[in-house]
Order: sequence, then C-alpha cells, then structure tokens
Amino acid sequence: MKRQFEVIKRDGAARVGKLNLSDKIVSTPYMLKTKEELELVREQIGENGELKVEVIDDVEKIPLGIGADLVILGGAVRFEKDPRGLSAALTTIREGVNADSALYTPALATPENVSLLVYAGVDVIDGILAEAKATEGFFLHDDGEERFQDAQLPQCTCDACQQIEDLKSRPFEKSVEIASQHNKNALQAELYRISARVSRGTLRELVEGRCRASTTLTALLRLLDENYDYFEKRAPIVRTSTMLACAQESVNRVEIRRFSERVITRLKQRHGILLLLPCSAKKPYSTSMSHKMILSSIWKFRRSINEAIISSPIGVIPRSLECVYPPSNYDVPVTGTWICDETKWVSARLGEYLKANSFDVILAHVSGPYKDVCDEAATLFQTDVIYTTINEDVLSSASLNNLKEVMQGLIKEHQPPKRDLRFDYIRDTIDYQFGKGVSDHIFSDSPKIRGIYPTYHASSNGVRIATIVKPYGTTTLTIPGARRYLERFEGHYCVYIDDFVPKGTVFAVGVLSADPIIRPYDEVVVLNDEVVATGRALMSGWEMQSSTRGGAVVIRHIEKR
Repeated sequence: MKRQFEVIKRDGAARVGKLNLSDKIVSTPYMLKTKEELELVREQIGENGELKVEVIDDVEKIPLGIGADLVILGGAVRFEKDPRGLSAALTTIREGVNADSALYTPALATPENVSLLVYAGVDVIDGILAEAKATEGFFLHDDGEERFQDAQLPQCTCDACQQIEDLKSRPFEKSVEIASQHNKNALQAELYRISARVSRGTLRELVEGRCRASTTLTALLRLLDENYDYFEKRAPIVRTSTMLACAQESVNRVEIRRFSERVITRLKQRHGILLLLPCSAKKPYSTSMSHKMILSSIWKFRRSINEAIISSPIGVIPRSLECVYPPSNYDVPVTGTWICDETKWVSARLGEYLKANSFDVILAHVSGPYKDVCDEAATLFQTDVIYTTINEDVLSSASLNNLKEVMQGLIKEHQPPKRDLRFDYIRDTIDYQFGKGVSDHIFSDSPKIRGIYPTYHASSNGVRIATIVKPYGTTTLTIPGARRYLERFEGHYCVYIDDFVPKGTVFAVGVLSADPIIRPYDEVVVLNDEVVATGRALMSGWEMQSSTRGGAVVIRHIEKR
C-alpha cells in the first residue's frame, strides 16, 4: 500500500513533510483545524483505508511492525504538566514506529509548547487544548497564557486581539469565542515559524528561547537532552546555519557532545608540542585577526607543533578540524567571564584530550577564563602547562615575542618532526567522518596535497583520492578513494542499493541496506553488483532501511564495477 506521509526536511527529530489527508495534501507540522478533519482521522483508526491510522495508549506496549501513516499518542493531554512522562512517551513511541509514520498528539499543543513537541518528533497537532483554555478564560501566547481580565493591550494583529479592550464589557461566552479564535491563530502562527526553523536547521535556538518563560518546558528540554542516543541518530553531521549557544542548555546539544567524543575517539594520537589558543569571534579561527597575529609570530614553527583551540561550549578543537561543524559555524554571547558550568565542561574536555594524546610539552597562550580552564585540566590530568602570555594580553608585542622565544627553545630541545599541515586537515577530517585508522589505509602511500585553504585535494600518482568540500568542511571521496576505502572498510558508511544505476538521487525505496551509523549529510559509499558511487546521505542509515519514501543519498561520483 502506498504510504501517505513523506518527510521532506529534517532538523534532528523534527521534520517538515507532506501528509495525504484523504482529499488533500497538507504540509507538516500540521494542525487539524476543523471538526471534519478530526472526524476523518477518527474514522480511519484501525481501518484499511488509504490513510492508515493507529492509536497507541500504552507506549510501553507498542506492537511490533507498526507501519501506520499516522500514529496517535492516546491520552496525550495527561502529559501536559508531566515533562518526564512526556519526554519518555514521545521518544519511546518514535523509536517504536516506522520512520515514515507521522506522530499526532491530540489535545496537547499550545503556542508555548508546540515547538518542544515538534522538536521531539511530533508531526500533527490540533487546536483542542487551545480552545479548552479559552473556555477557562485564557488567552494563549508563545510565551505563556493570560487571563481575560488581565489582558490590556493587543498581543498580535489577529481580529481577536484588536477587541481586547472590549472584553470586559462583553458576555463571557463572546469573550470565549474571541479567545478561542486568537488561541488557534497563535498556534498556527507558531507552526509557521517552526516549519521555517526546521527548514533552516535552527529549531533548537527557537526551543531554547521558548523554554525561558516556563519551568515545565525547561524541565522537558533538559529531560529530552538526556536521550542522547535518540537525538544523535537523527542529528545531521553538518549544518550551514550558525549554531547559537545562548543558554545553559546549549552545552547539551547533540552536535557539541558528538564532536567532543569524535575528537577523543577517532583522531590519530598526537605527540610532541601542543599549543593551546583561545577561540575567536570569526570562524574559521585562523581567518580571525587575533589568530593571524599569533600565527604570524610562530609561522616558521607551525609544521613542528600541534595546535588546538579552547572554546565554550564546544571544548577543544584541533586546528585541523576548525572547518567542520560545529566549530566552523557557531556563536556565543561574549562577556569576558564564564559561569562555573562552562569552566567545568571545557576543563573536562581538555583533560580528556590531553589523556587521549601523548604530548611532551603543553603551551598555553591564553588569559582570563581560558587560563582557568587550563589550570583545572592540568590539575585533573596531573601535568604541567607553560603559559606564554604577559600581563593577560595575548596580542601584545611582549606576549607574542615571548611565545616565539619559548617555542623556538622547545623545538630546539625536542626536535619534533615537520608535517604537512594541509595533510593534517584532510587526514583528520577523514578519520573524524569515517572512524579511527581510515586515513592510514586510504593514504598509505603519502599522497600529494594541493589546493588553497580550506579546499585541499589529496592525489596519488596523479589520481585524486579525496577533497575537502565547501561549505561543510568535510572530505568527500572520489571513486579511486572509495575503492581504497572498500578494500578494508566495506559495510562501514556504505549504502547497498537494488539492481539499478543511480542518477542524481537514490530514494529510500531503492535501498536494500545501510550502515545504521550513517547520519544526515554524512559522506557515504553507494554500491551494488554493477556500480560503485559516492554521495551525501539525506537521512540516517537506519531510516533508509525503514522508510519507503524520500531521498536517501545524493550521488556525487559513480563508476561501473
């Protein structure tokens, strides 16, 4: 039977899609607005019509093989003031049903909480609770609710808000009618904002803002963030939008934790001299004025040292990964001071980085909170740090000259080998994307590196193997590179397709199997008995296997076997 729901855009667990409601196709996230639409959904429950609808009342007992077009969380309203129960219910039900099933939470959505619902994976809502709140005497807004008697000024431009001043002189029933229309208007307006945010990949920023006005929603977001695996398997590996880390909860974002873990577990162990530097407002860091000044003072030594940048909330960023997301594209409020949680988080990441590598000497050209981080990490790791900043000014002539002199002496003492910094970028992004040791196999014959920062190309015997691509900062394999990869890592980050030659986009219906570790926008290898291809994933590997609609991979290069 043809599926009636298709995901068009993804932003983690949130989706923008198309749902066929019998006689019309609607865009999700969607609000069921009329009695006719609500009745249509009710009539399809348990029936074998075009729109297959199933109700799940107990999320702990989800039947196997639920493949309905629309899955309803029965009695969802009971979770209105229960953030722990709601978090568990939404993540459990989404994990238990097909990826291309839409999720409907009846009588639960308000303008204030709907962004959290969609963020967690809800696709369809209704205006039932919004209408019920009106009968209780409340106007609803995206930052809370307001009683009729407290309403003084219009909160939006809808017809209901223009009549607020007359509410006190109207019969209560008339006020309810006006408020009901306003509440649904506000809910629909918030859905429009959410859809735009999902399409741009910035829903998390909206969610963090909405939580500030509600303790219940703040608790819900923090509880959802505890479900790291649920969100990580849905989160894209890169984004083109800027990640705004403006709230305490920002440090819990999947992208930040995943980046930190991959730096520790996937990169090749480094030795020799480590130079720690503060982050900069401009990204990538090496294009900023502050980093240009620092690097120009030690340019002749750079091939002999390892560089890493300290940043809140990301942690530690090796120079070779400054062009990948999120380090390449984030912003934070700059005050010159860090809260305790920031220092603790970044210090722990720095300690893990030092433990995972084997540095002979650690230099830190930092000041202020960055020095506090280094001190705390050095204590945790039980190591010494040499500070080169004079009078807390990292860019002063005295500080830069001191850095140069200290660096020169250490290099003379330790005699570290020189490296091709361009190769560091390609090698480390390969390992960051595909796993530890992959670059050693692909680049076993010391490739030739060409290109201008940040777009580098690796070639062997005149044949290009891999390229760092804009705007993502990730490395894509050519067909010769993919063949080298398959010699040892076939199955890993691979998508196996049916017996056809792909052109442009491979759709989920043509995927036979895919590595579950694949995430949206990962670089992947596509193959069958006839062809080998490389491309960029549009959905996670586990989703490719359970979906029957939607694009799975955009093909870059293809060659017959």
